[in-house]
Amino acid sequence: MKRMRRLFVVFTLLILVTVPAWAAGEVQISLTPERNELAVGDPVMLHLEVTHPDGYQVIIPQLEQTWGDLEVRSQSEATTTANDDGTATTRQAIEVTIFNLGEFVTPELPLTVSDGTGQLHEEVVPSISLTVVPTLAEDDNELRDIKPQAGLAVPATWPWIAGGMLLLSALAFVGWWAYRRRRGEPLFAPAVDRRAAWQVALDELARIEGLGLPEQGRFKEYYTLFTDAQRTYLEEQFGLGVFDRTTSELRPILRRFNLAPEHSQQFLDLFSQSDLVKFAKFVPGVEMARRTLAEARALVEATRPPAEAELEQFLASGQTSNEKQPPAAHMATAT
Repeated sequence: MKRMRRLFVVFTLLILVTVPAWAAGEVQISLTPERNELAVGDPVMLHLEVTHPDGYQVIIPQLEQTWGDLEVRSQSEATTTANDDGTATTRQAIEVTIFNLGEFVTPELPLTVSDGTGQLHEEVVPSISLTVVPTLAEDDNELRDIKPQAGLAVPATWPWIAGGMLLLSALAFVGWWAYRRRRGEPLFAPAVDRRAAWQVALDELARIEGLGLPEQGRFKEYYTLFTDAQRTYLEEQFGLGVFDRTTSELRPILRRFNLAPEHSQQFLDLFSQSDLVKFAKFVPGVEMARRTLAEARALVEATRPPAEAELEQFLASGQTSNEKQPPAAHMATAT
């Protein structure tokens, strides 16, 4: 009997040791408004606080201007301060306003938390209620006149100024038109980018690499540029609506699409690393930044349409139409 008790105690201790820190409820989140009642259009500040073990990093997504029934006016930078009990608190202020009457609940706000070892976990900010009340009393039905527009004294010389500017604009247009006509160019010649989406992505990644931003310590700008290039590639090549979406919102979109599972996960890993740099003030280092961009380039190469890749190889071989004709599938892709 004593041996069974000892085994039970040892088994219980092993479970407690192996349970992740997330299960212990070490992350506590609160969203507190400076007041719960406001008038139509009045701004109100929401204070977001996340208490977590020291060393953890909290990634708060950038909210869109329209957040459910609320309109986001500003979102401050997240700051983290250490506490005396070995924890830390990450804070952010969100200023919102509402233009309807009634009671409203803040939408779901997912957060990404990193434990410092690369493990990511998603937490959800609890919703709060805000009430918008009318500014007039219920028995106030009196109609009041609208104030007349204020009169402005306009100087008498303004028609001459406006006429002179229009004349200069007309002369400039005529000169530009004559110049293009002499060169044999059309009046309006819109530029058309005929590159494939994957080629645009590779060219943009090469341009970003040539800027040398990691060597200048501009990691946030560097990661923002190349993840925007990846999002543009996903939209233009596969028709996925990925802009203005958080990394957690992209996960179900990529999984539903017919990309290979390993490629979908690689895109998500790149966006998660970028979130750590852009929002959690993580400094990756020059070599890590270069390696991440190389992974982004390899991912574009791995997911580009194979028909286009074969057609490009065929055209690059320099064969003429008399020597060999490209397959019909390639011709359909080219047109």
